[in-house]
Amino acid sequence: SVLEYQRQRPGALRAGVEIVATDLSSEMLQKCELGIYDELSLARGLSPQRRQAFFQQNESGLMQVKPDVRRMVSFRSLNLLSSYAALGRFDIVFCRNVLIYFDVPTKRQILKRIRELMHPDGFLFLGAAEMPMSVDNAYERVDVARAGCYRIRDT
Repeated sequence: SVLEYQRQRPGALRAGVEIVATDLSSEMLQKCELGIYDELSLARGLSPQRRQAFFQQNESGLMQVKPDVRRMVSFRSLNLLSSYAALGRFDIVFCRNVLIYFDVPTKRQILKRIRELMHPDGFLFLGAAEMPMSVDNAYERVDVARAGCYRIRDT
C-alpha cells in the first residue's frame, strides 16, 4: 500500500499523495466512500497484518477503513466516455476489468485519454484479459508482481 511504501521509503513518493477513486455509479461511490466491509469481503486477498493496519471495527461490528487511509482518497463520478480533464495527472492508473466491455474503437479512445493524463513515467494496471498493445501501441508491458501493468513507450 501507499502508506506502507511511505513508511519504508520516506521522501520516495511525489509530495501530496492522493488517491482518486472513480465509478459511473453514484450508489457504488457512496458505498466505497463509507469504506465498510464484512469479514468475508476482507478475507479475500487481505492479510491479517494489513487488515489490522488499515481497518477498525465500527459500532455495527463491521470493519471500516481507518480515517488516515480514508483521508487519502477522494471519490468522483466518471464516465469513461467523457472527459477526464478535471481529474489531473497521475503516476498510477488502475482500470481493471473495465475495457473488456467496450469495442476496439472505444478502447482505443479510453486508452488515449488515460495516456494523456498520466505522467510519462507512470503505470497503467489492467485486468488479466486486457492488453492495450493490441489496441494502442503506445503502451508496453512491464513485469510488476505478475500484474497486467503497462507504461507509455519511450518515443
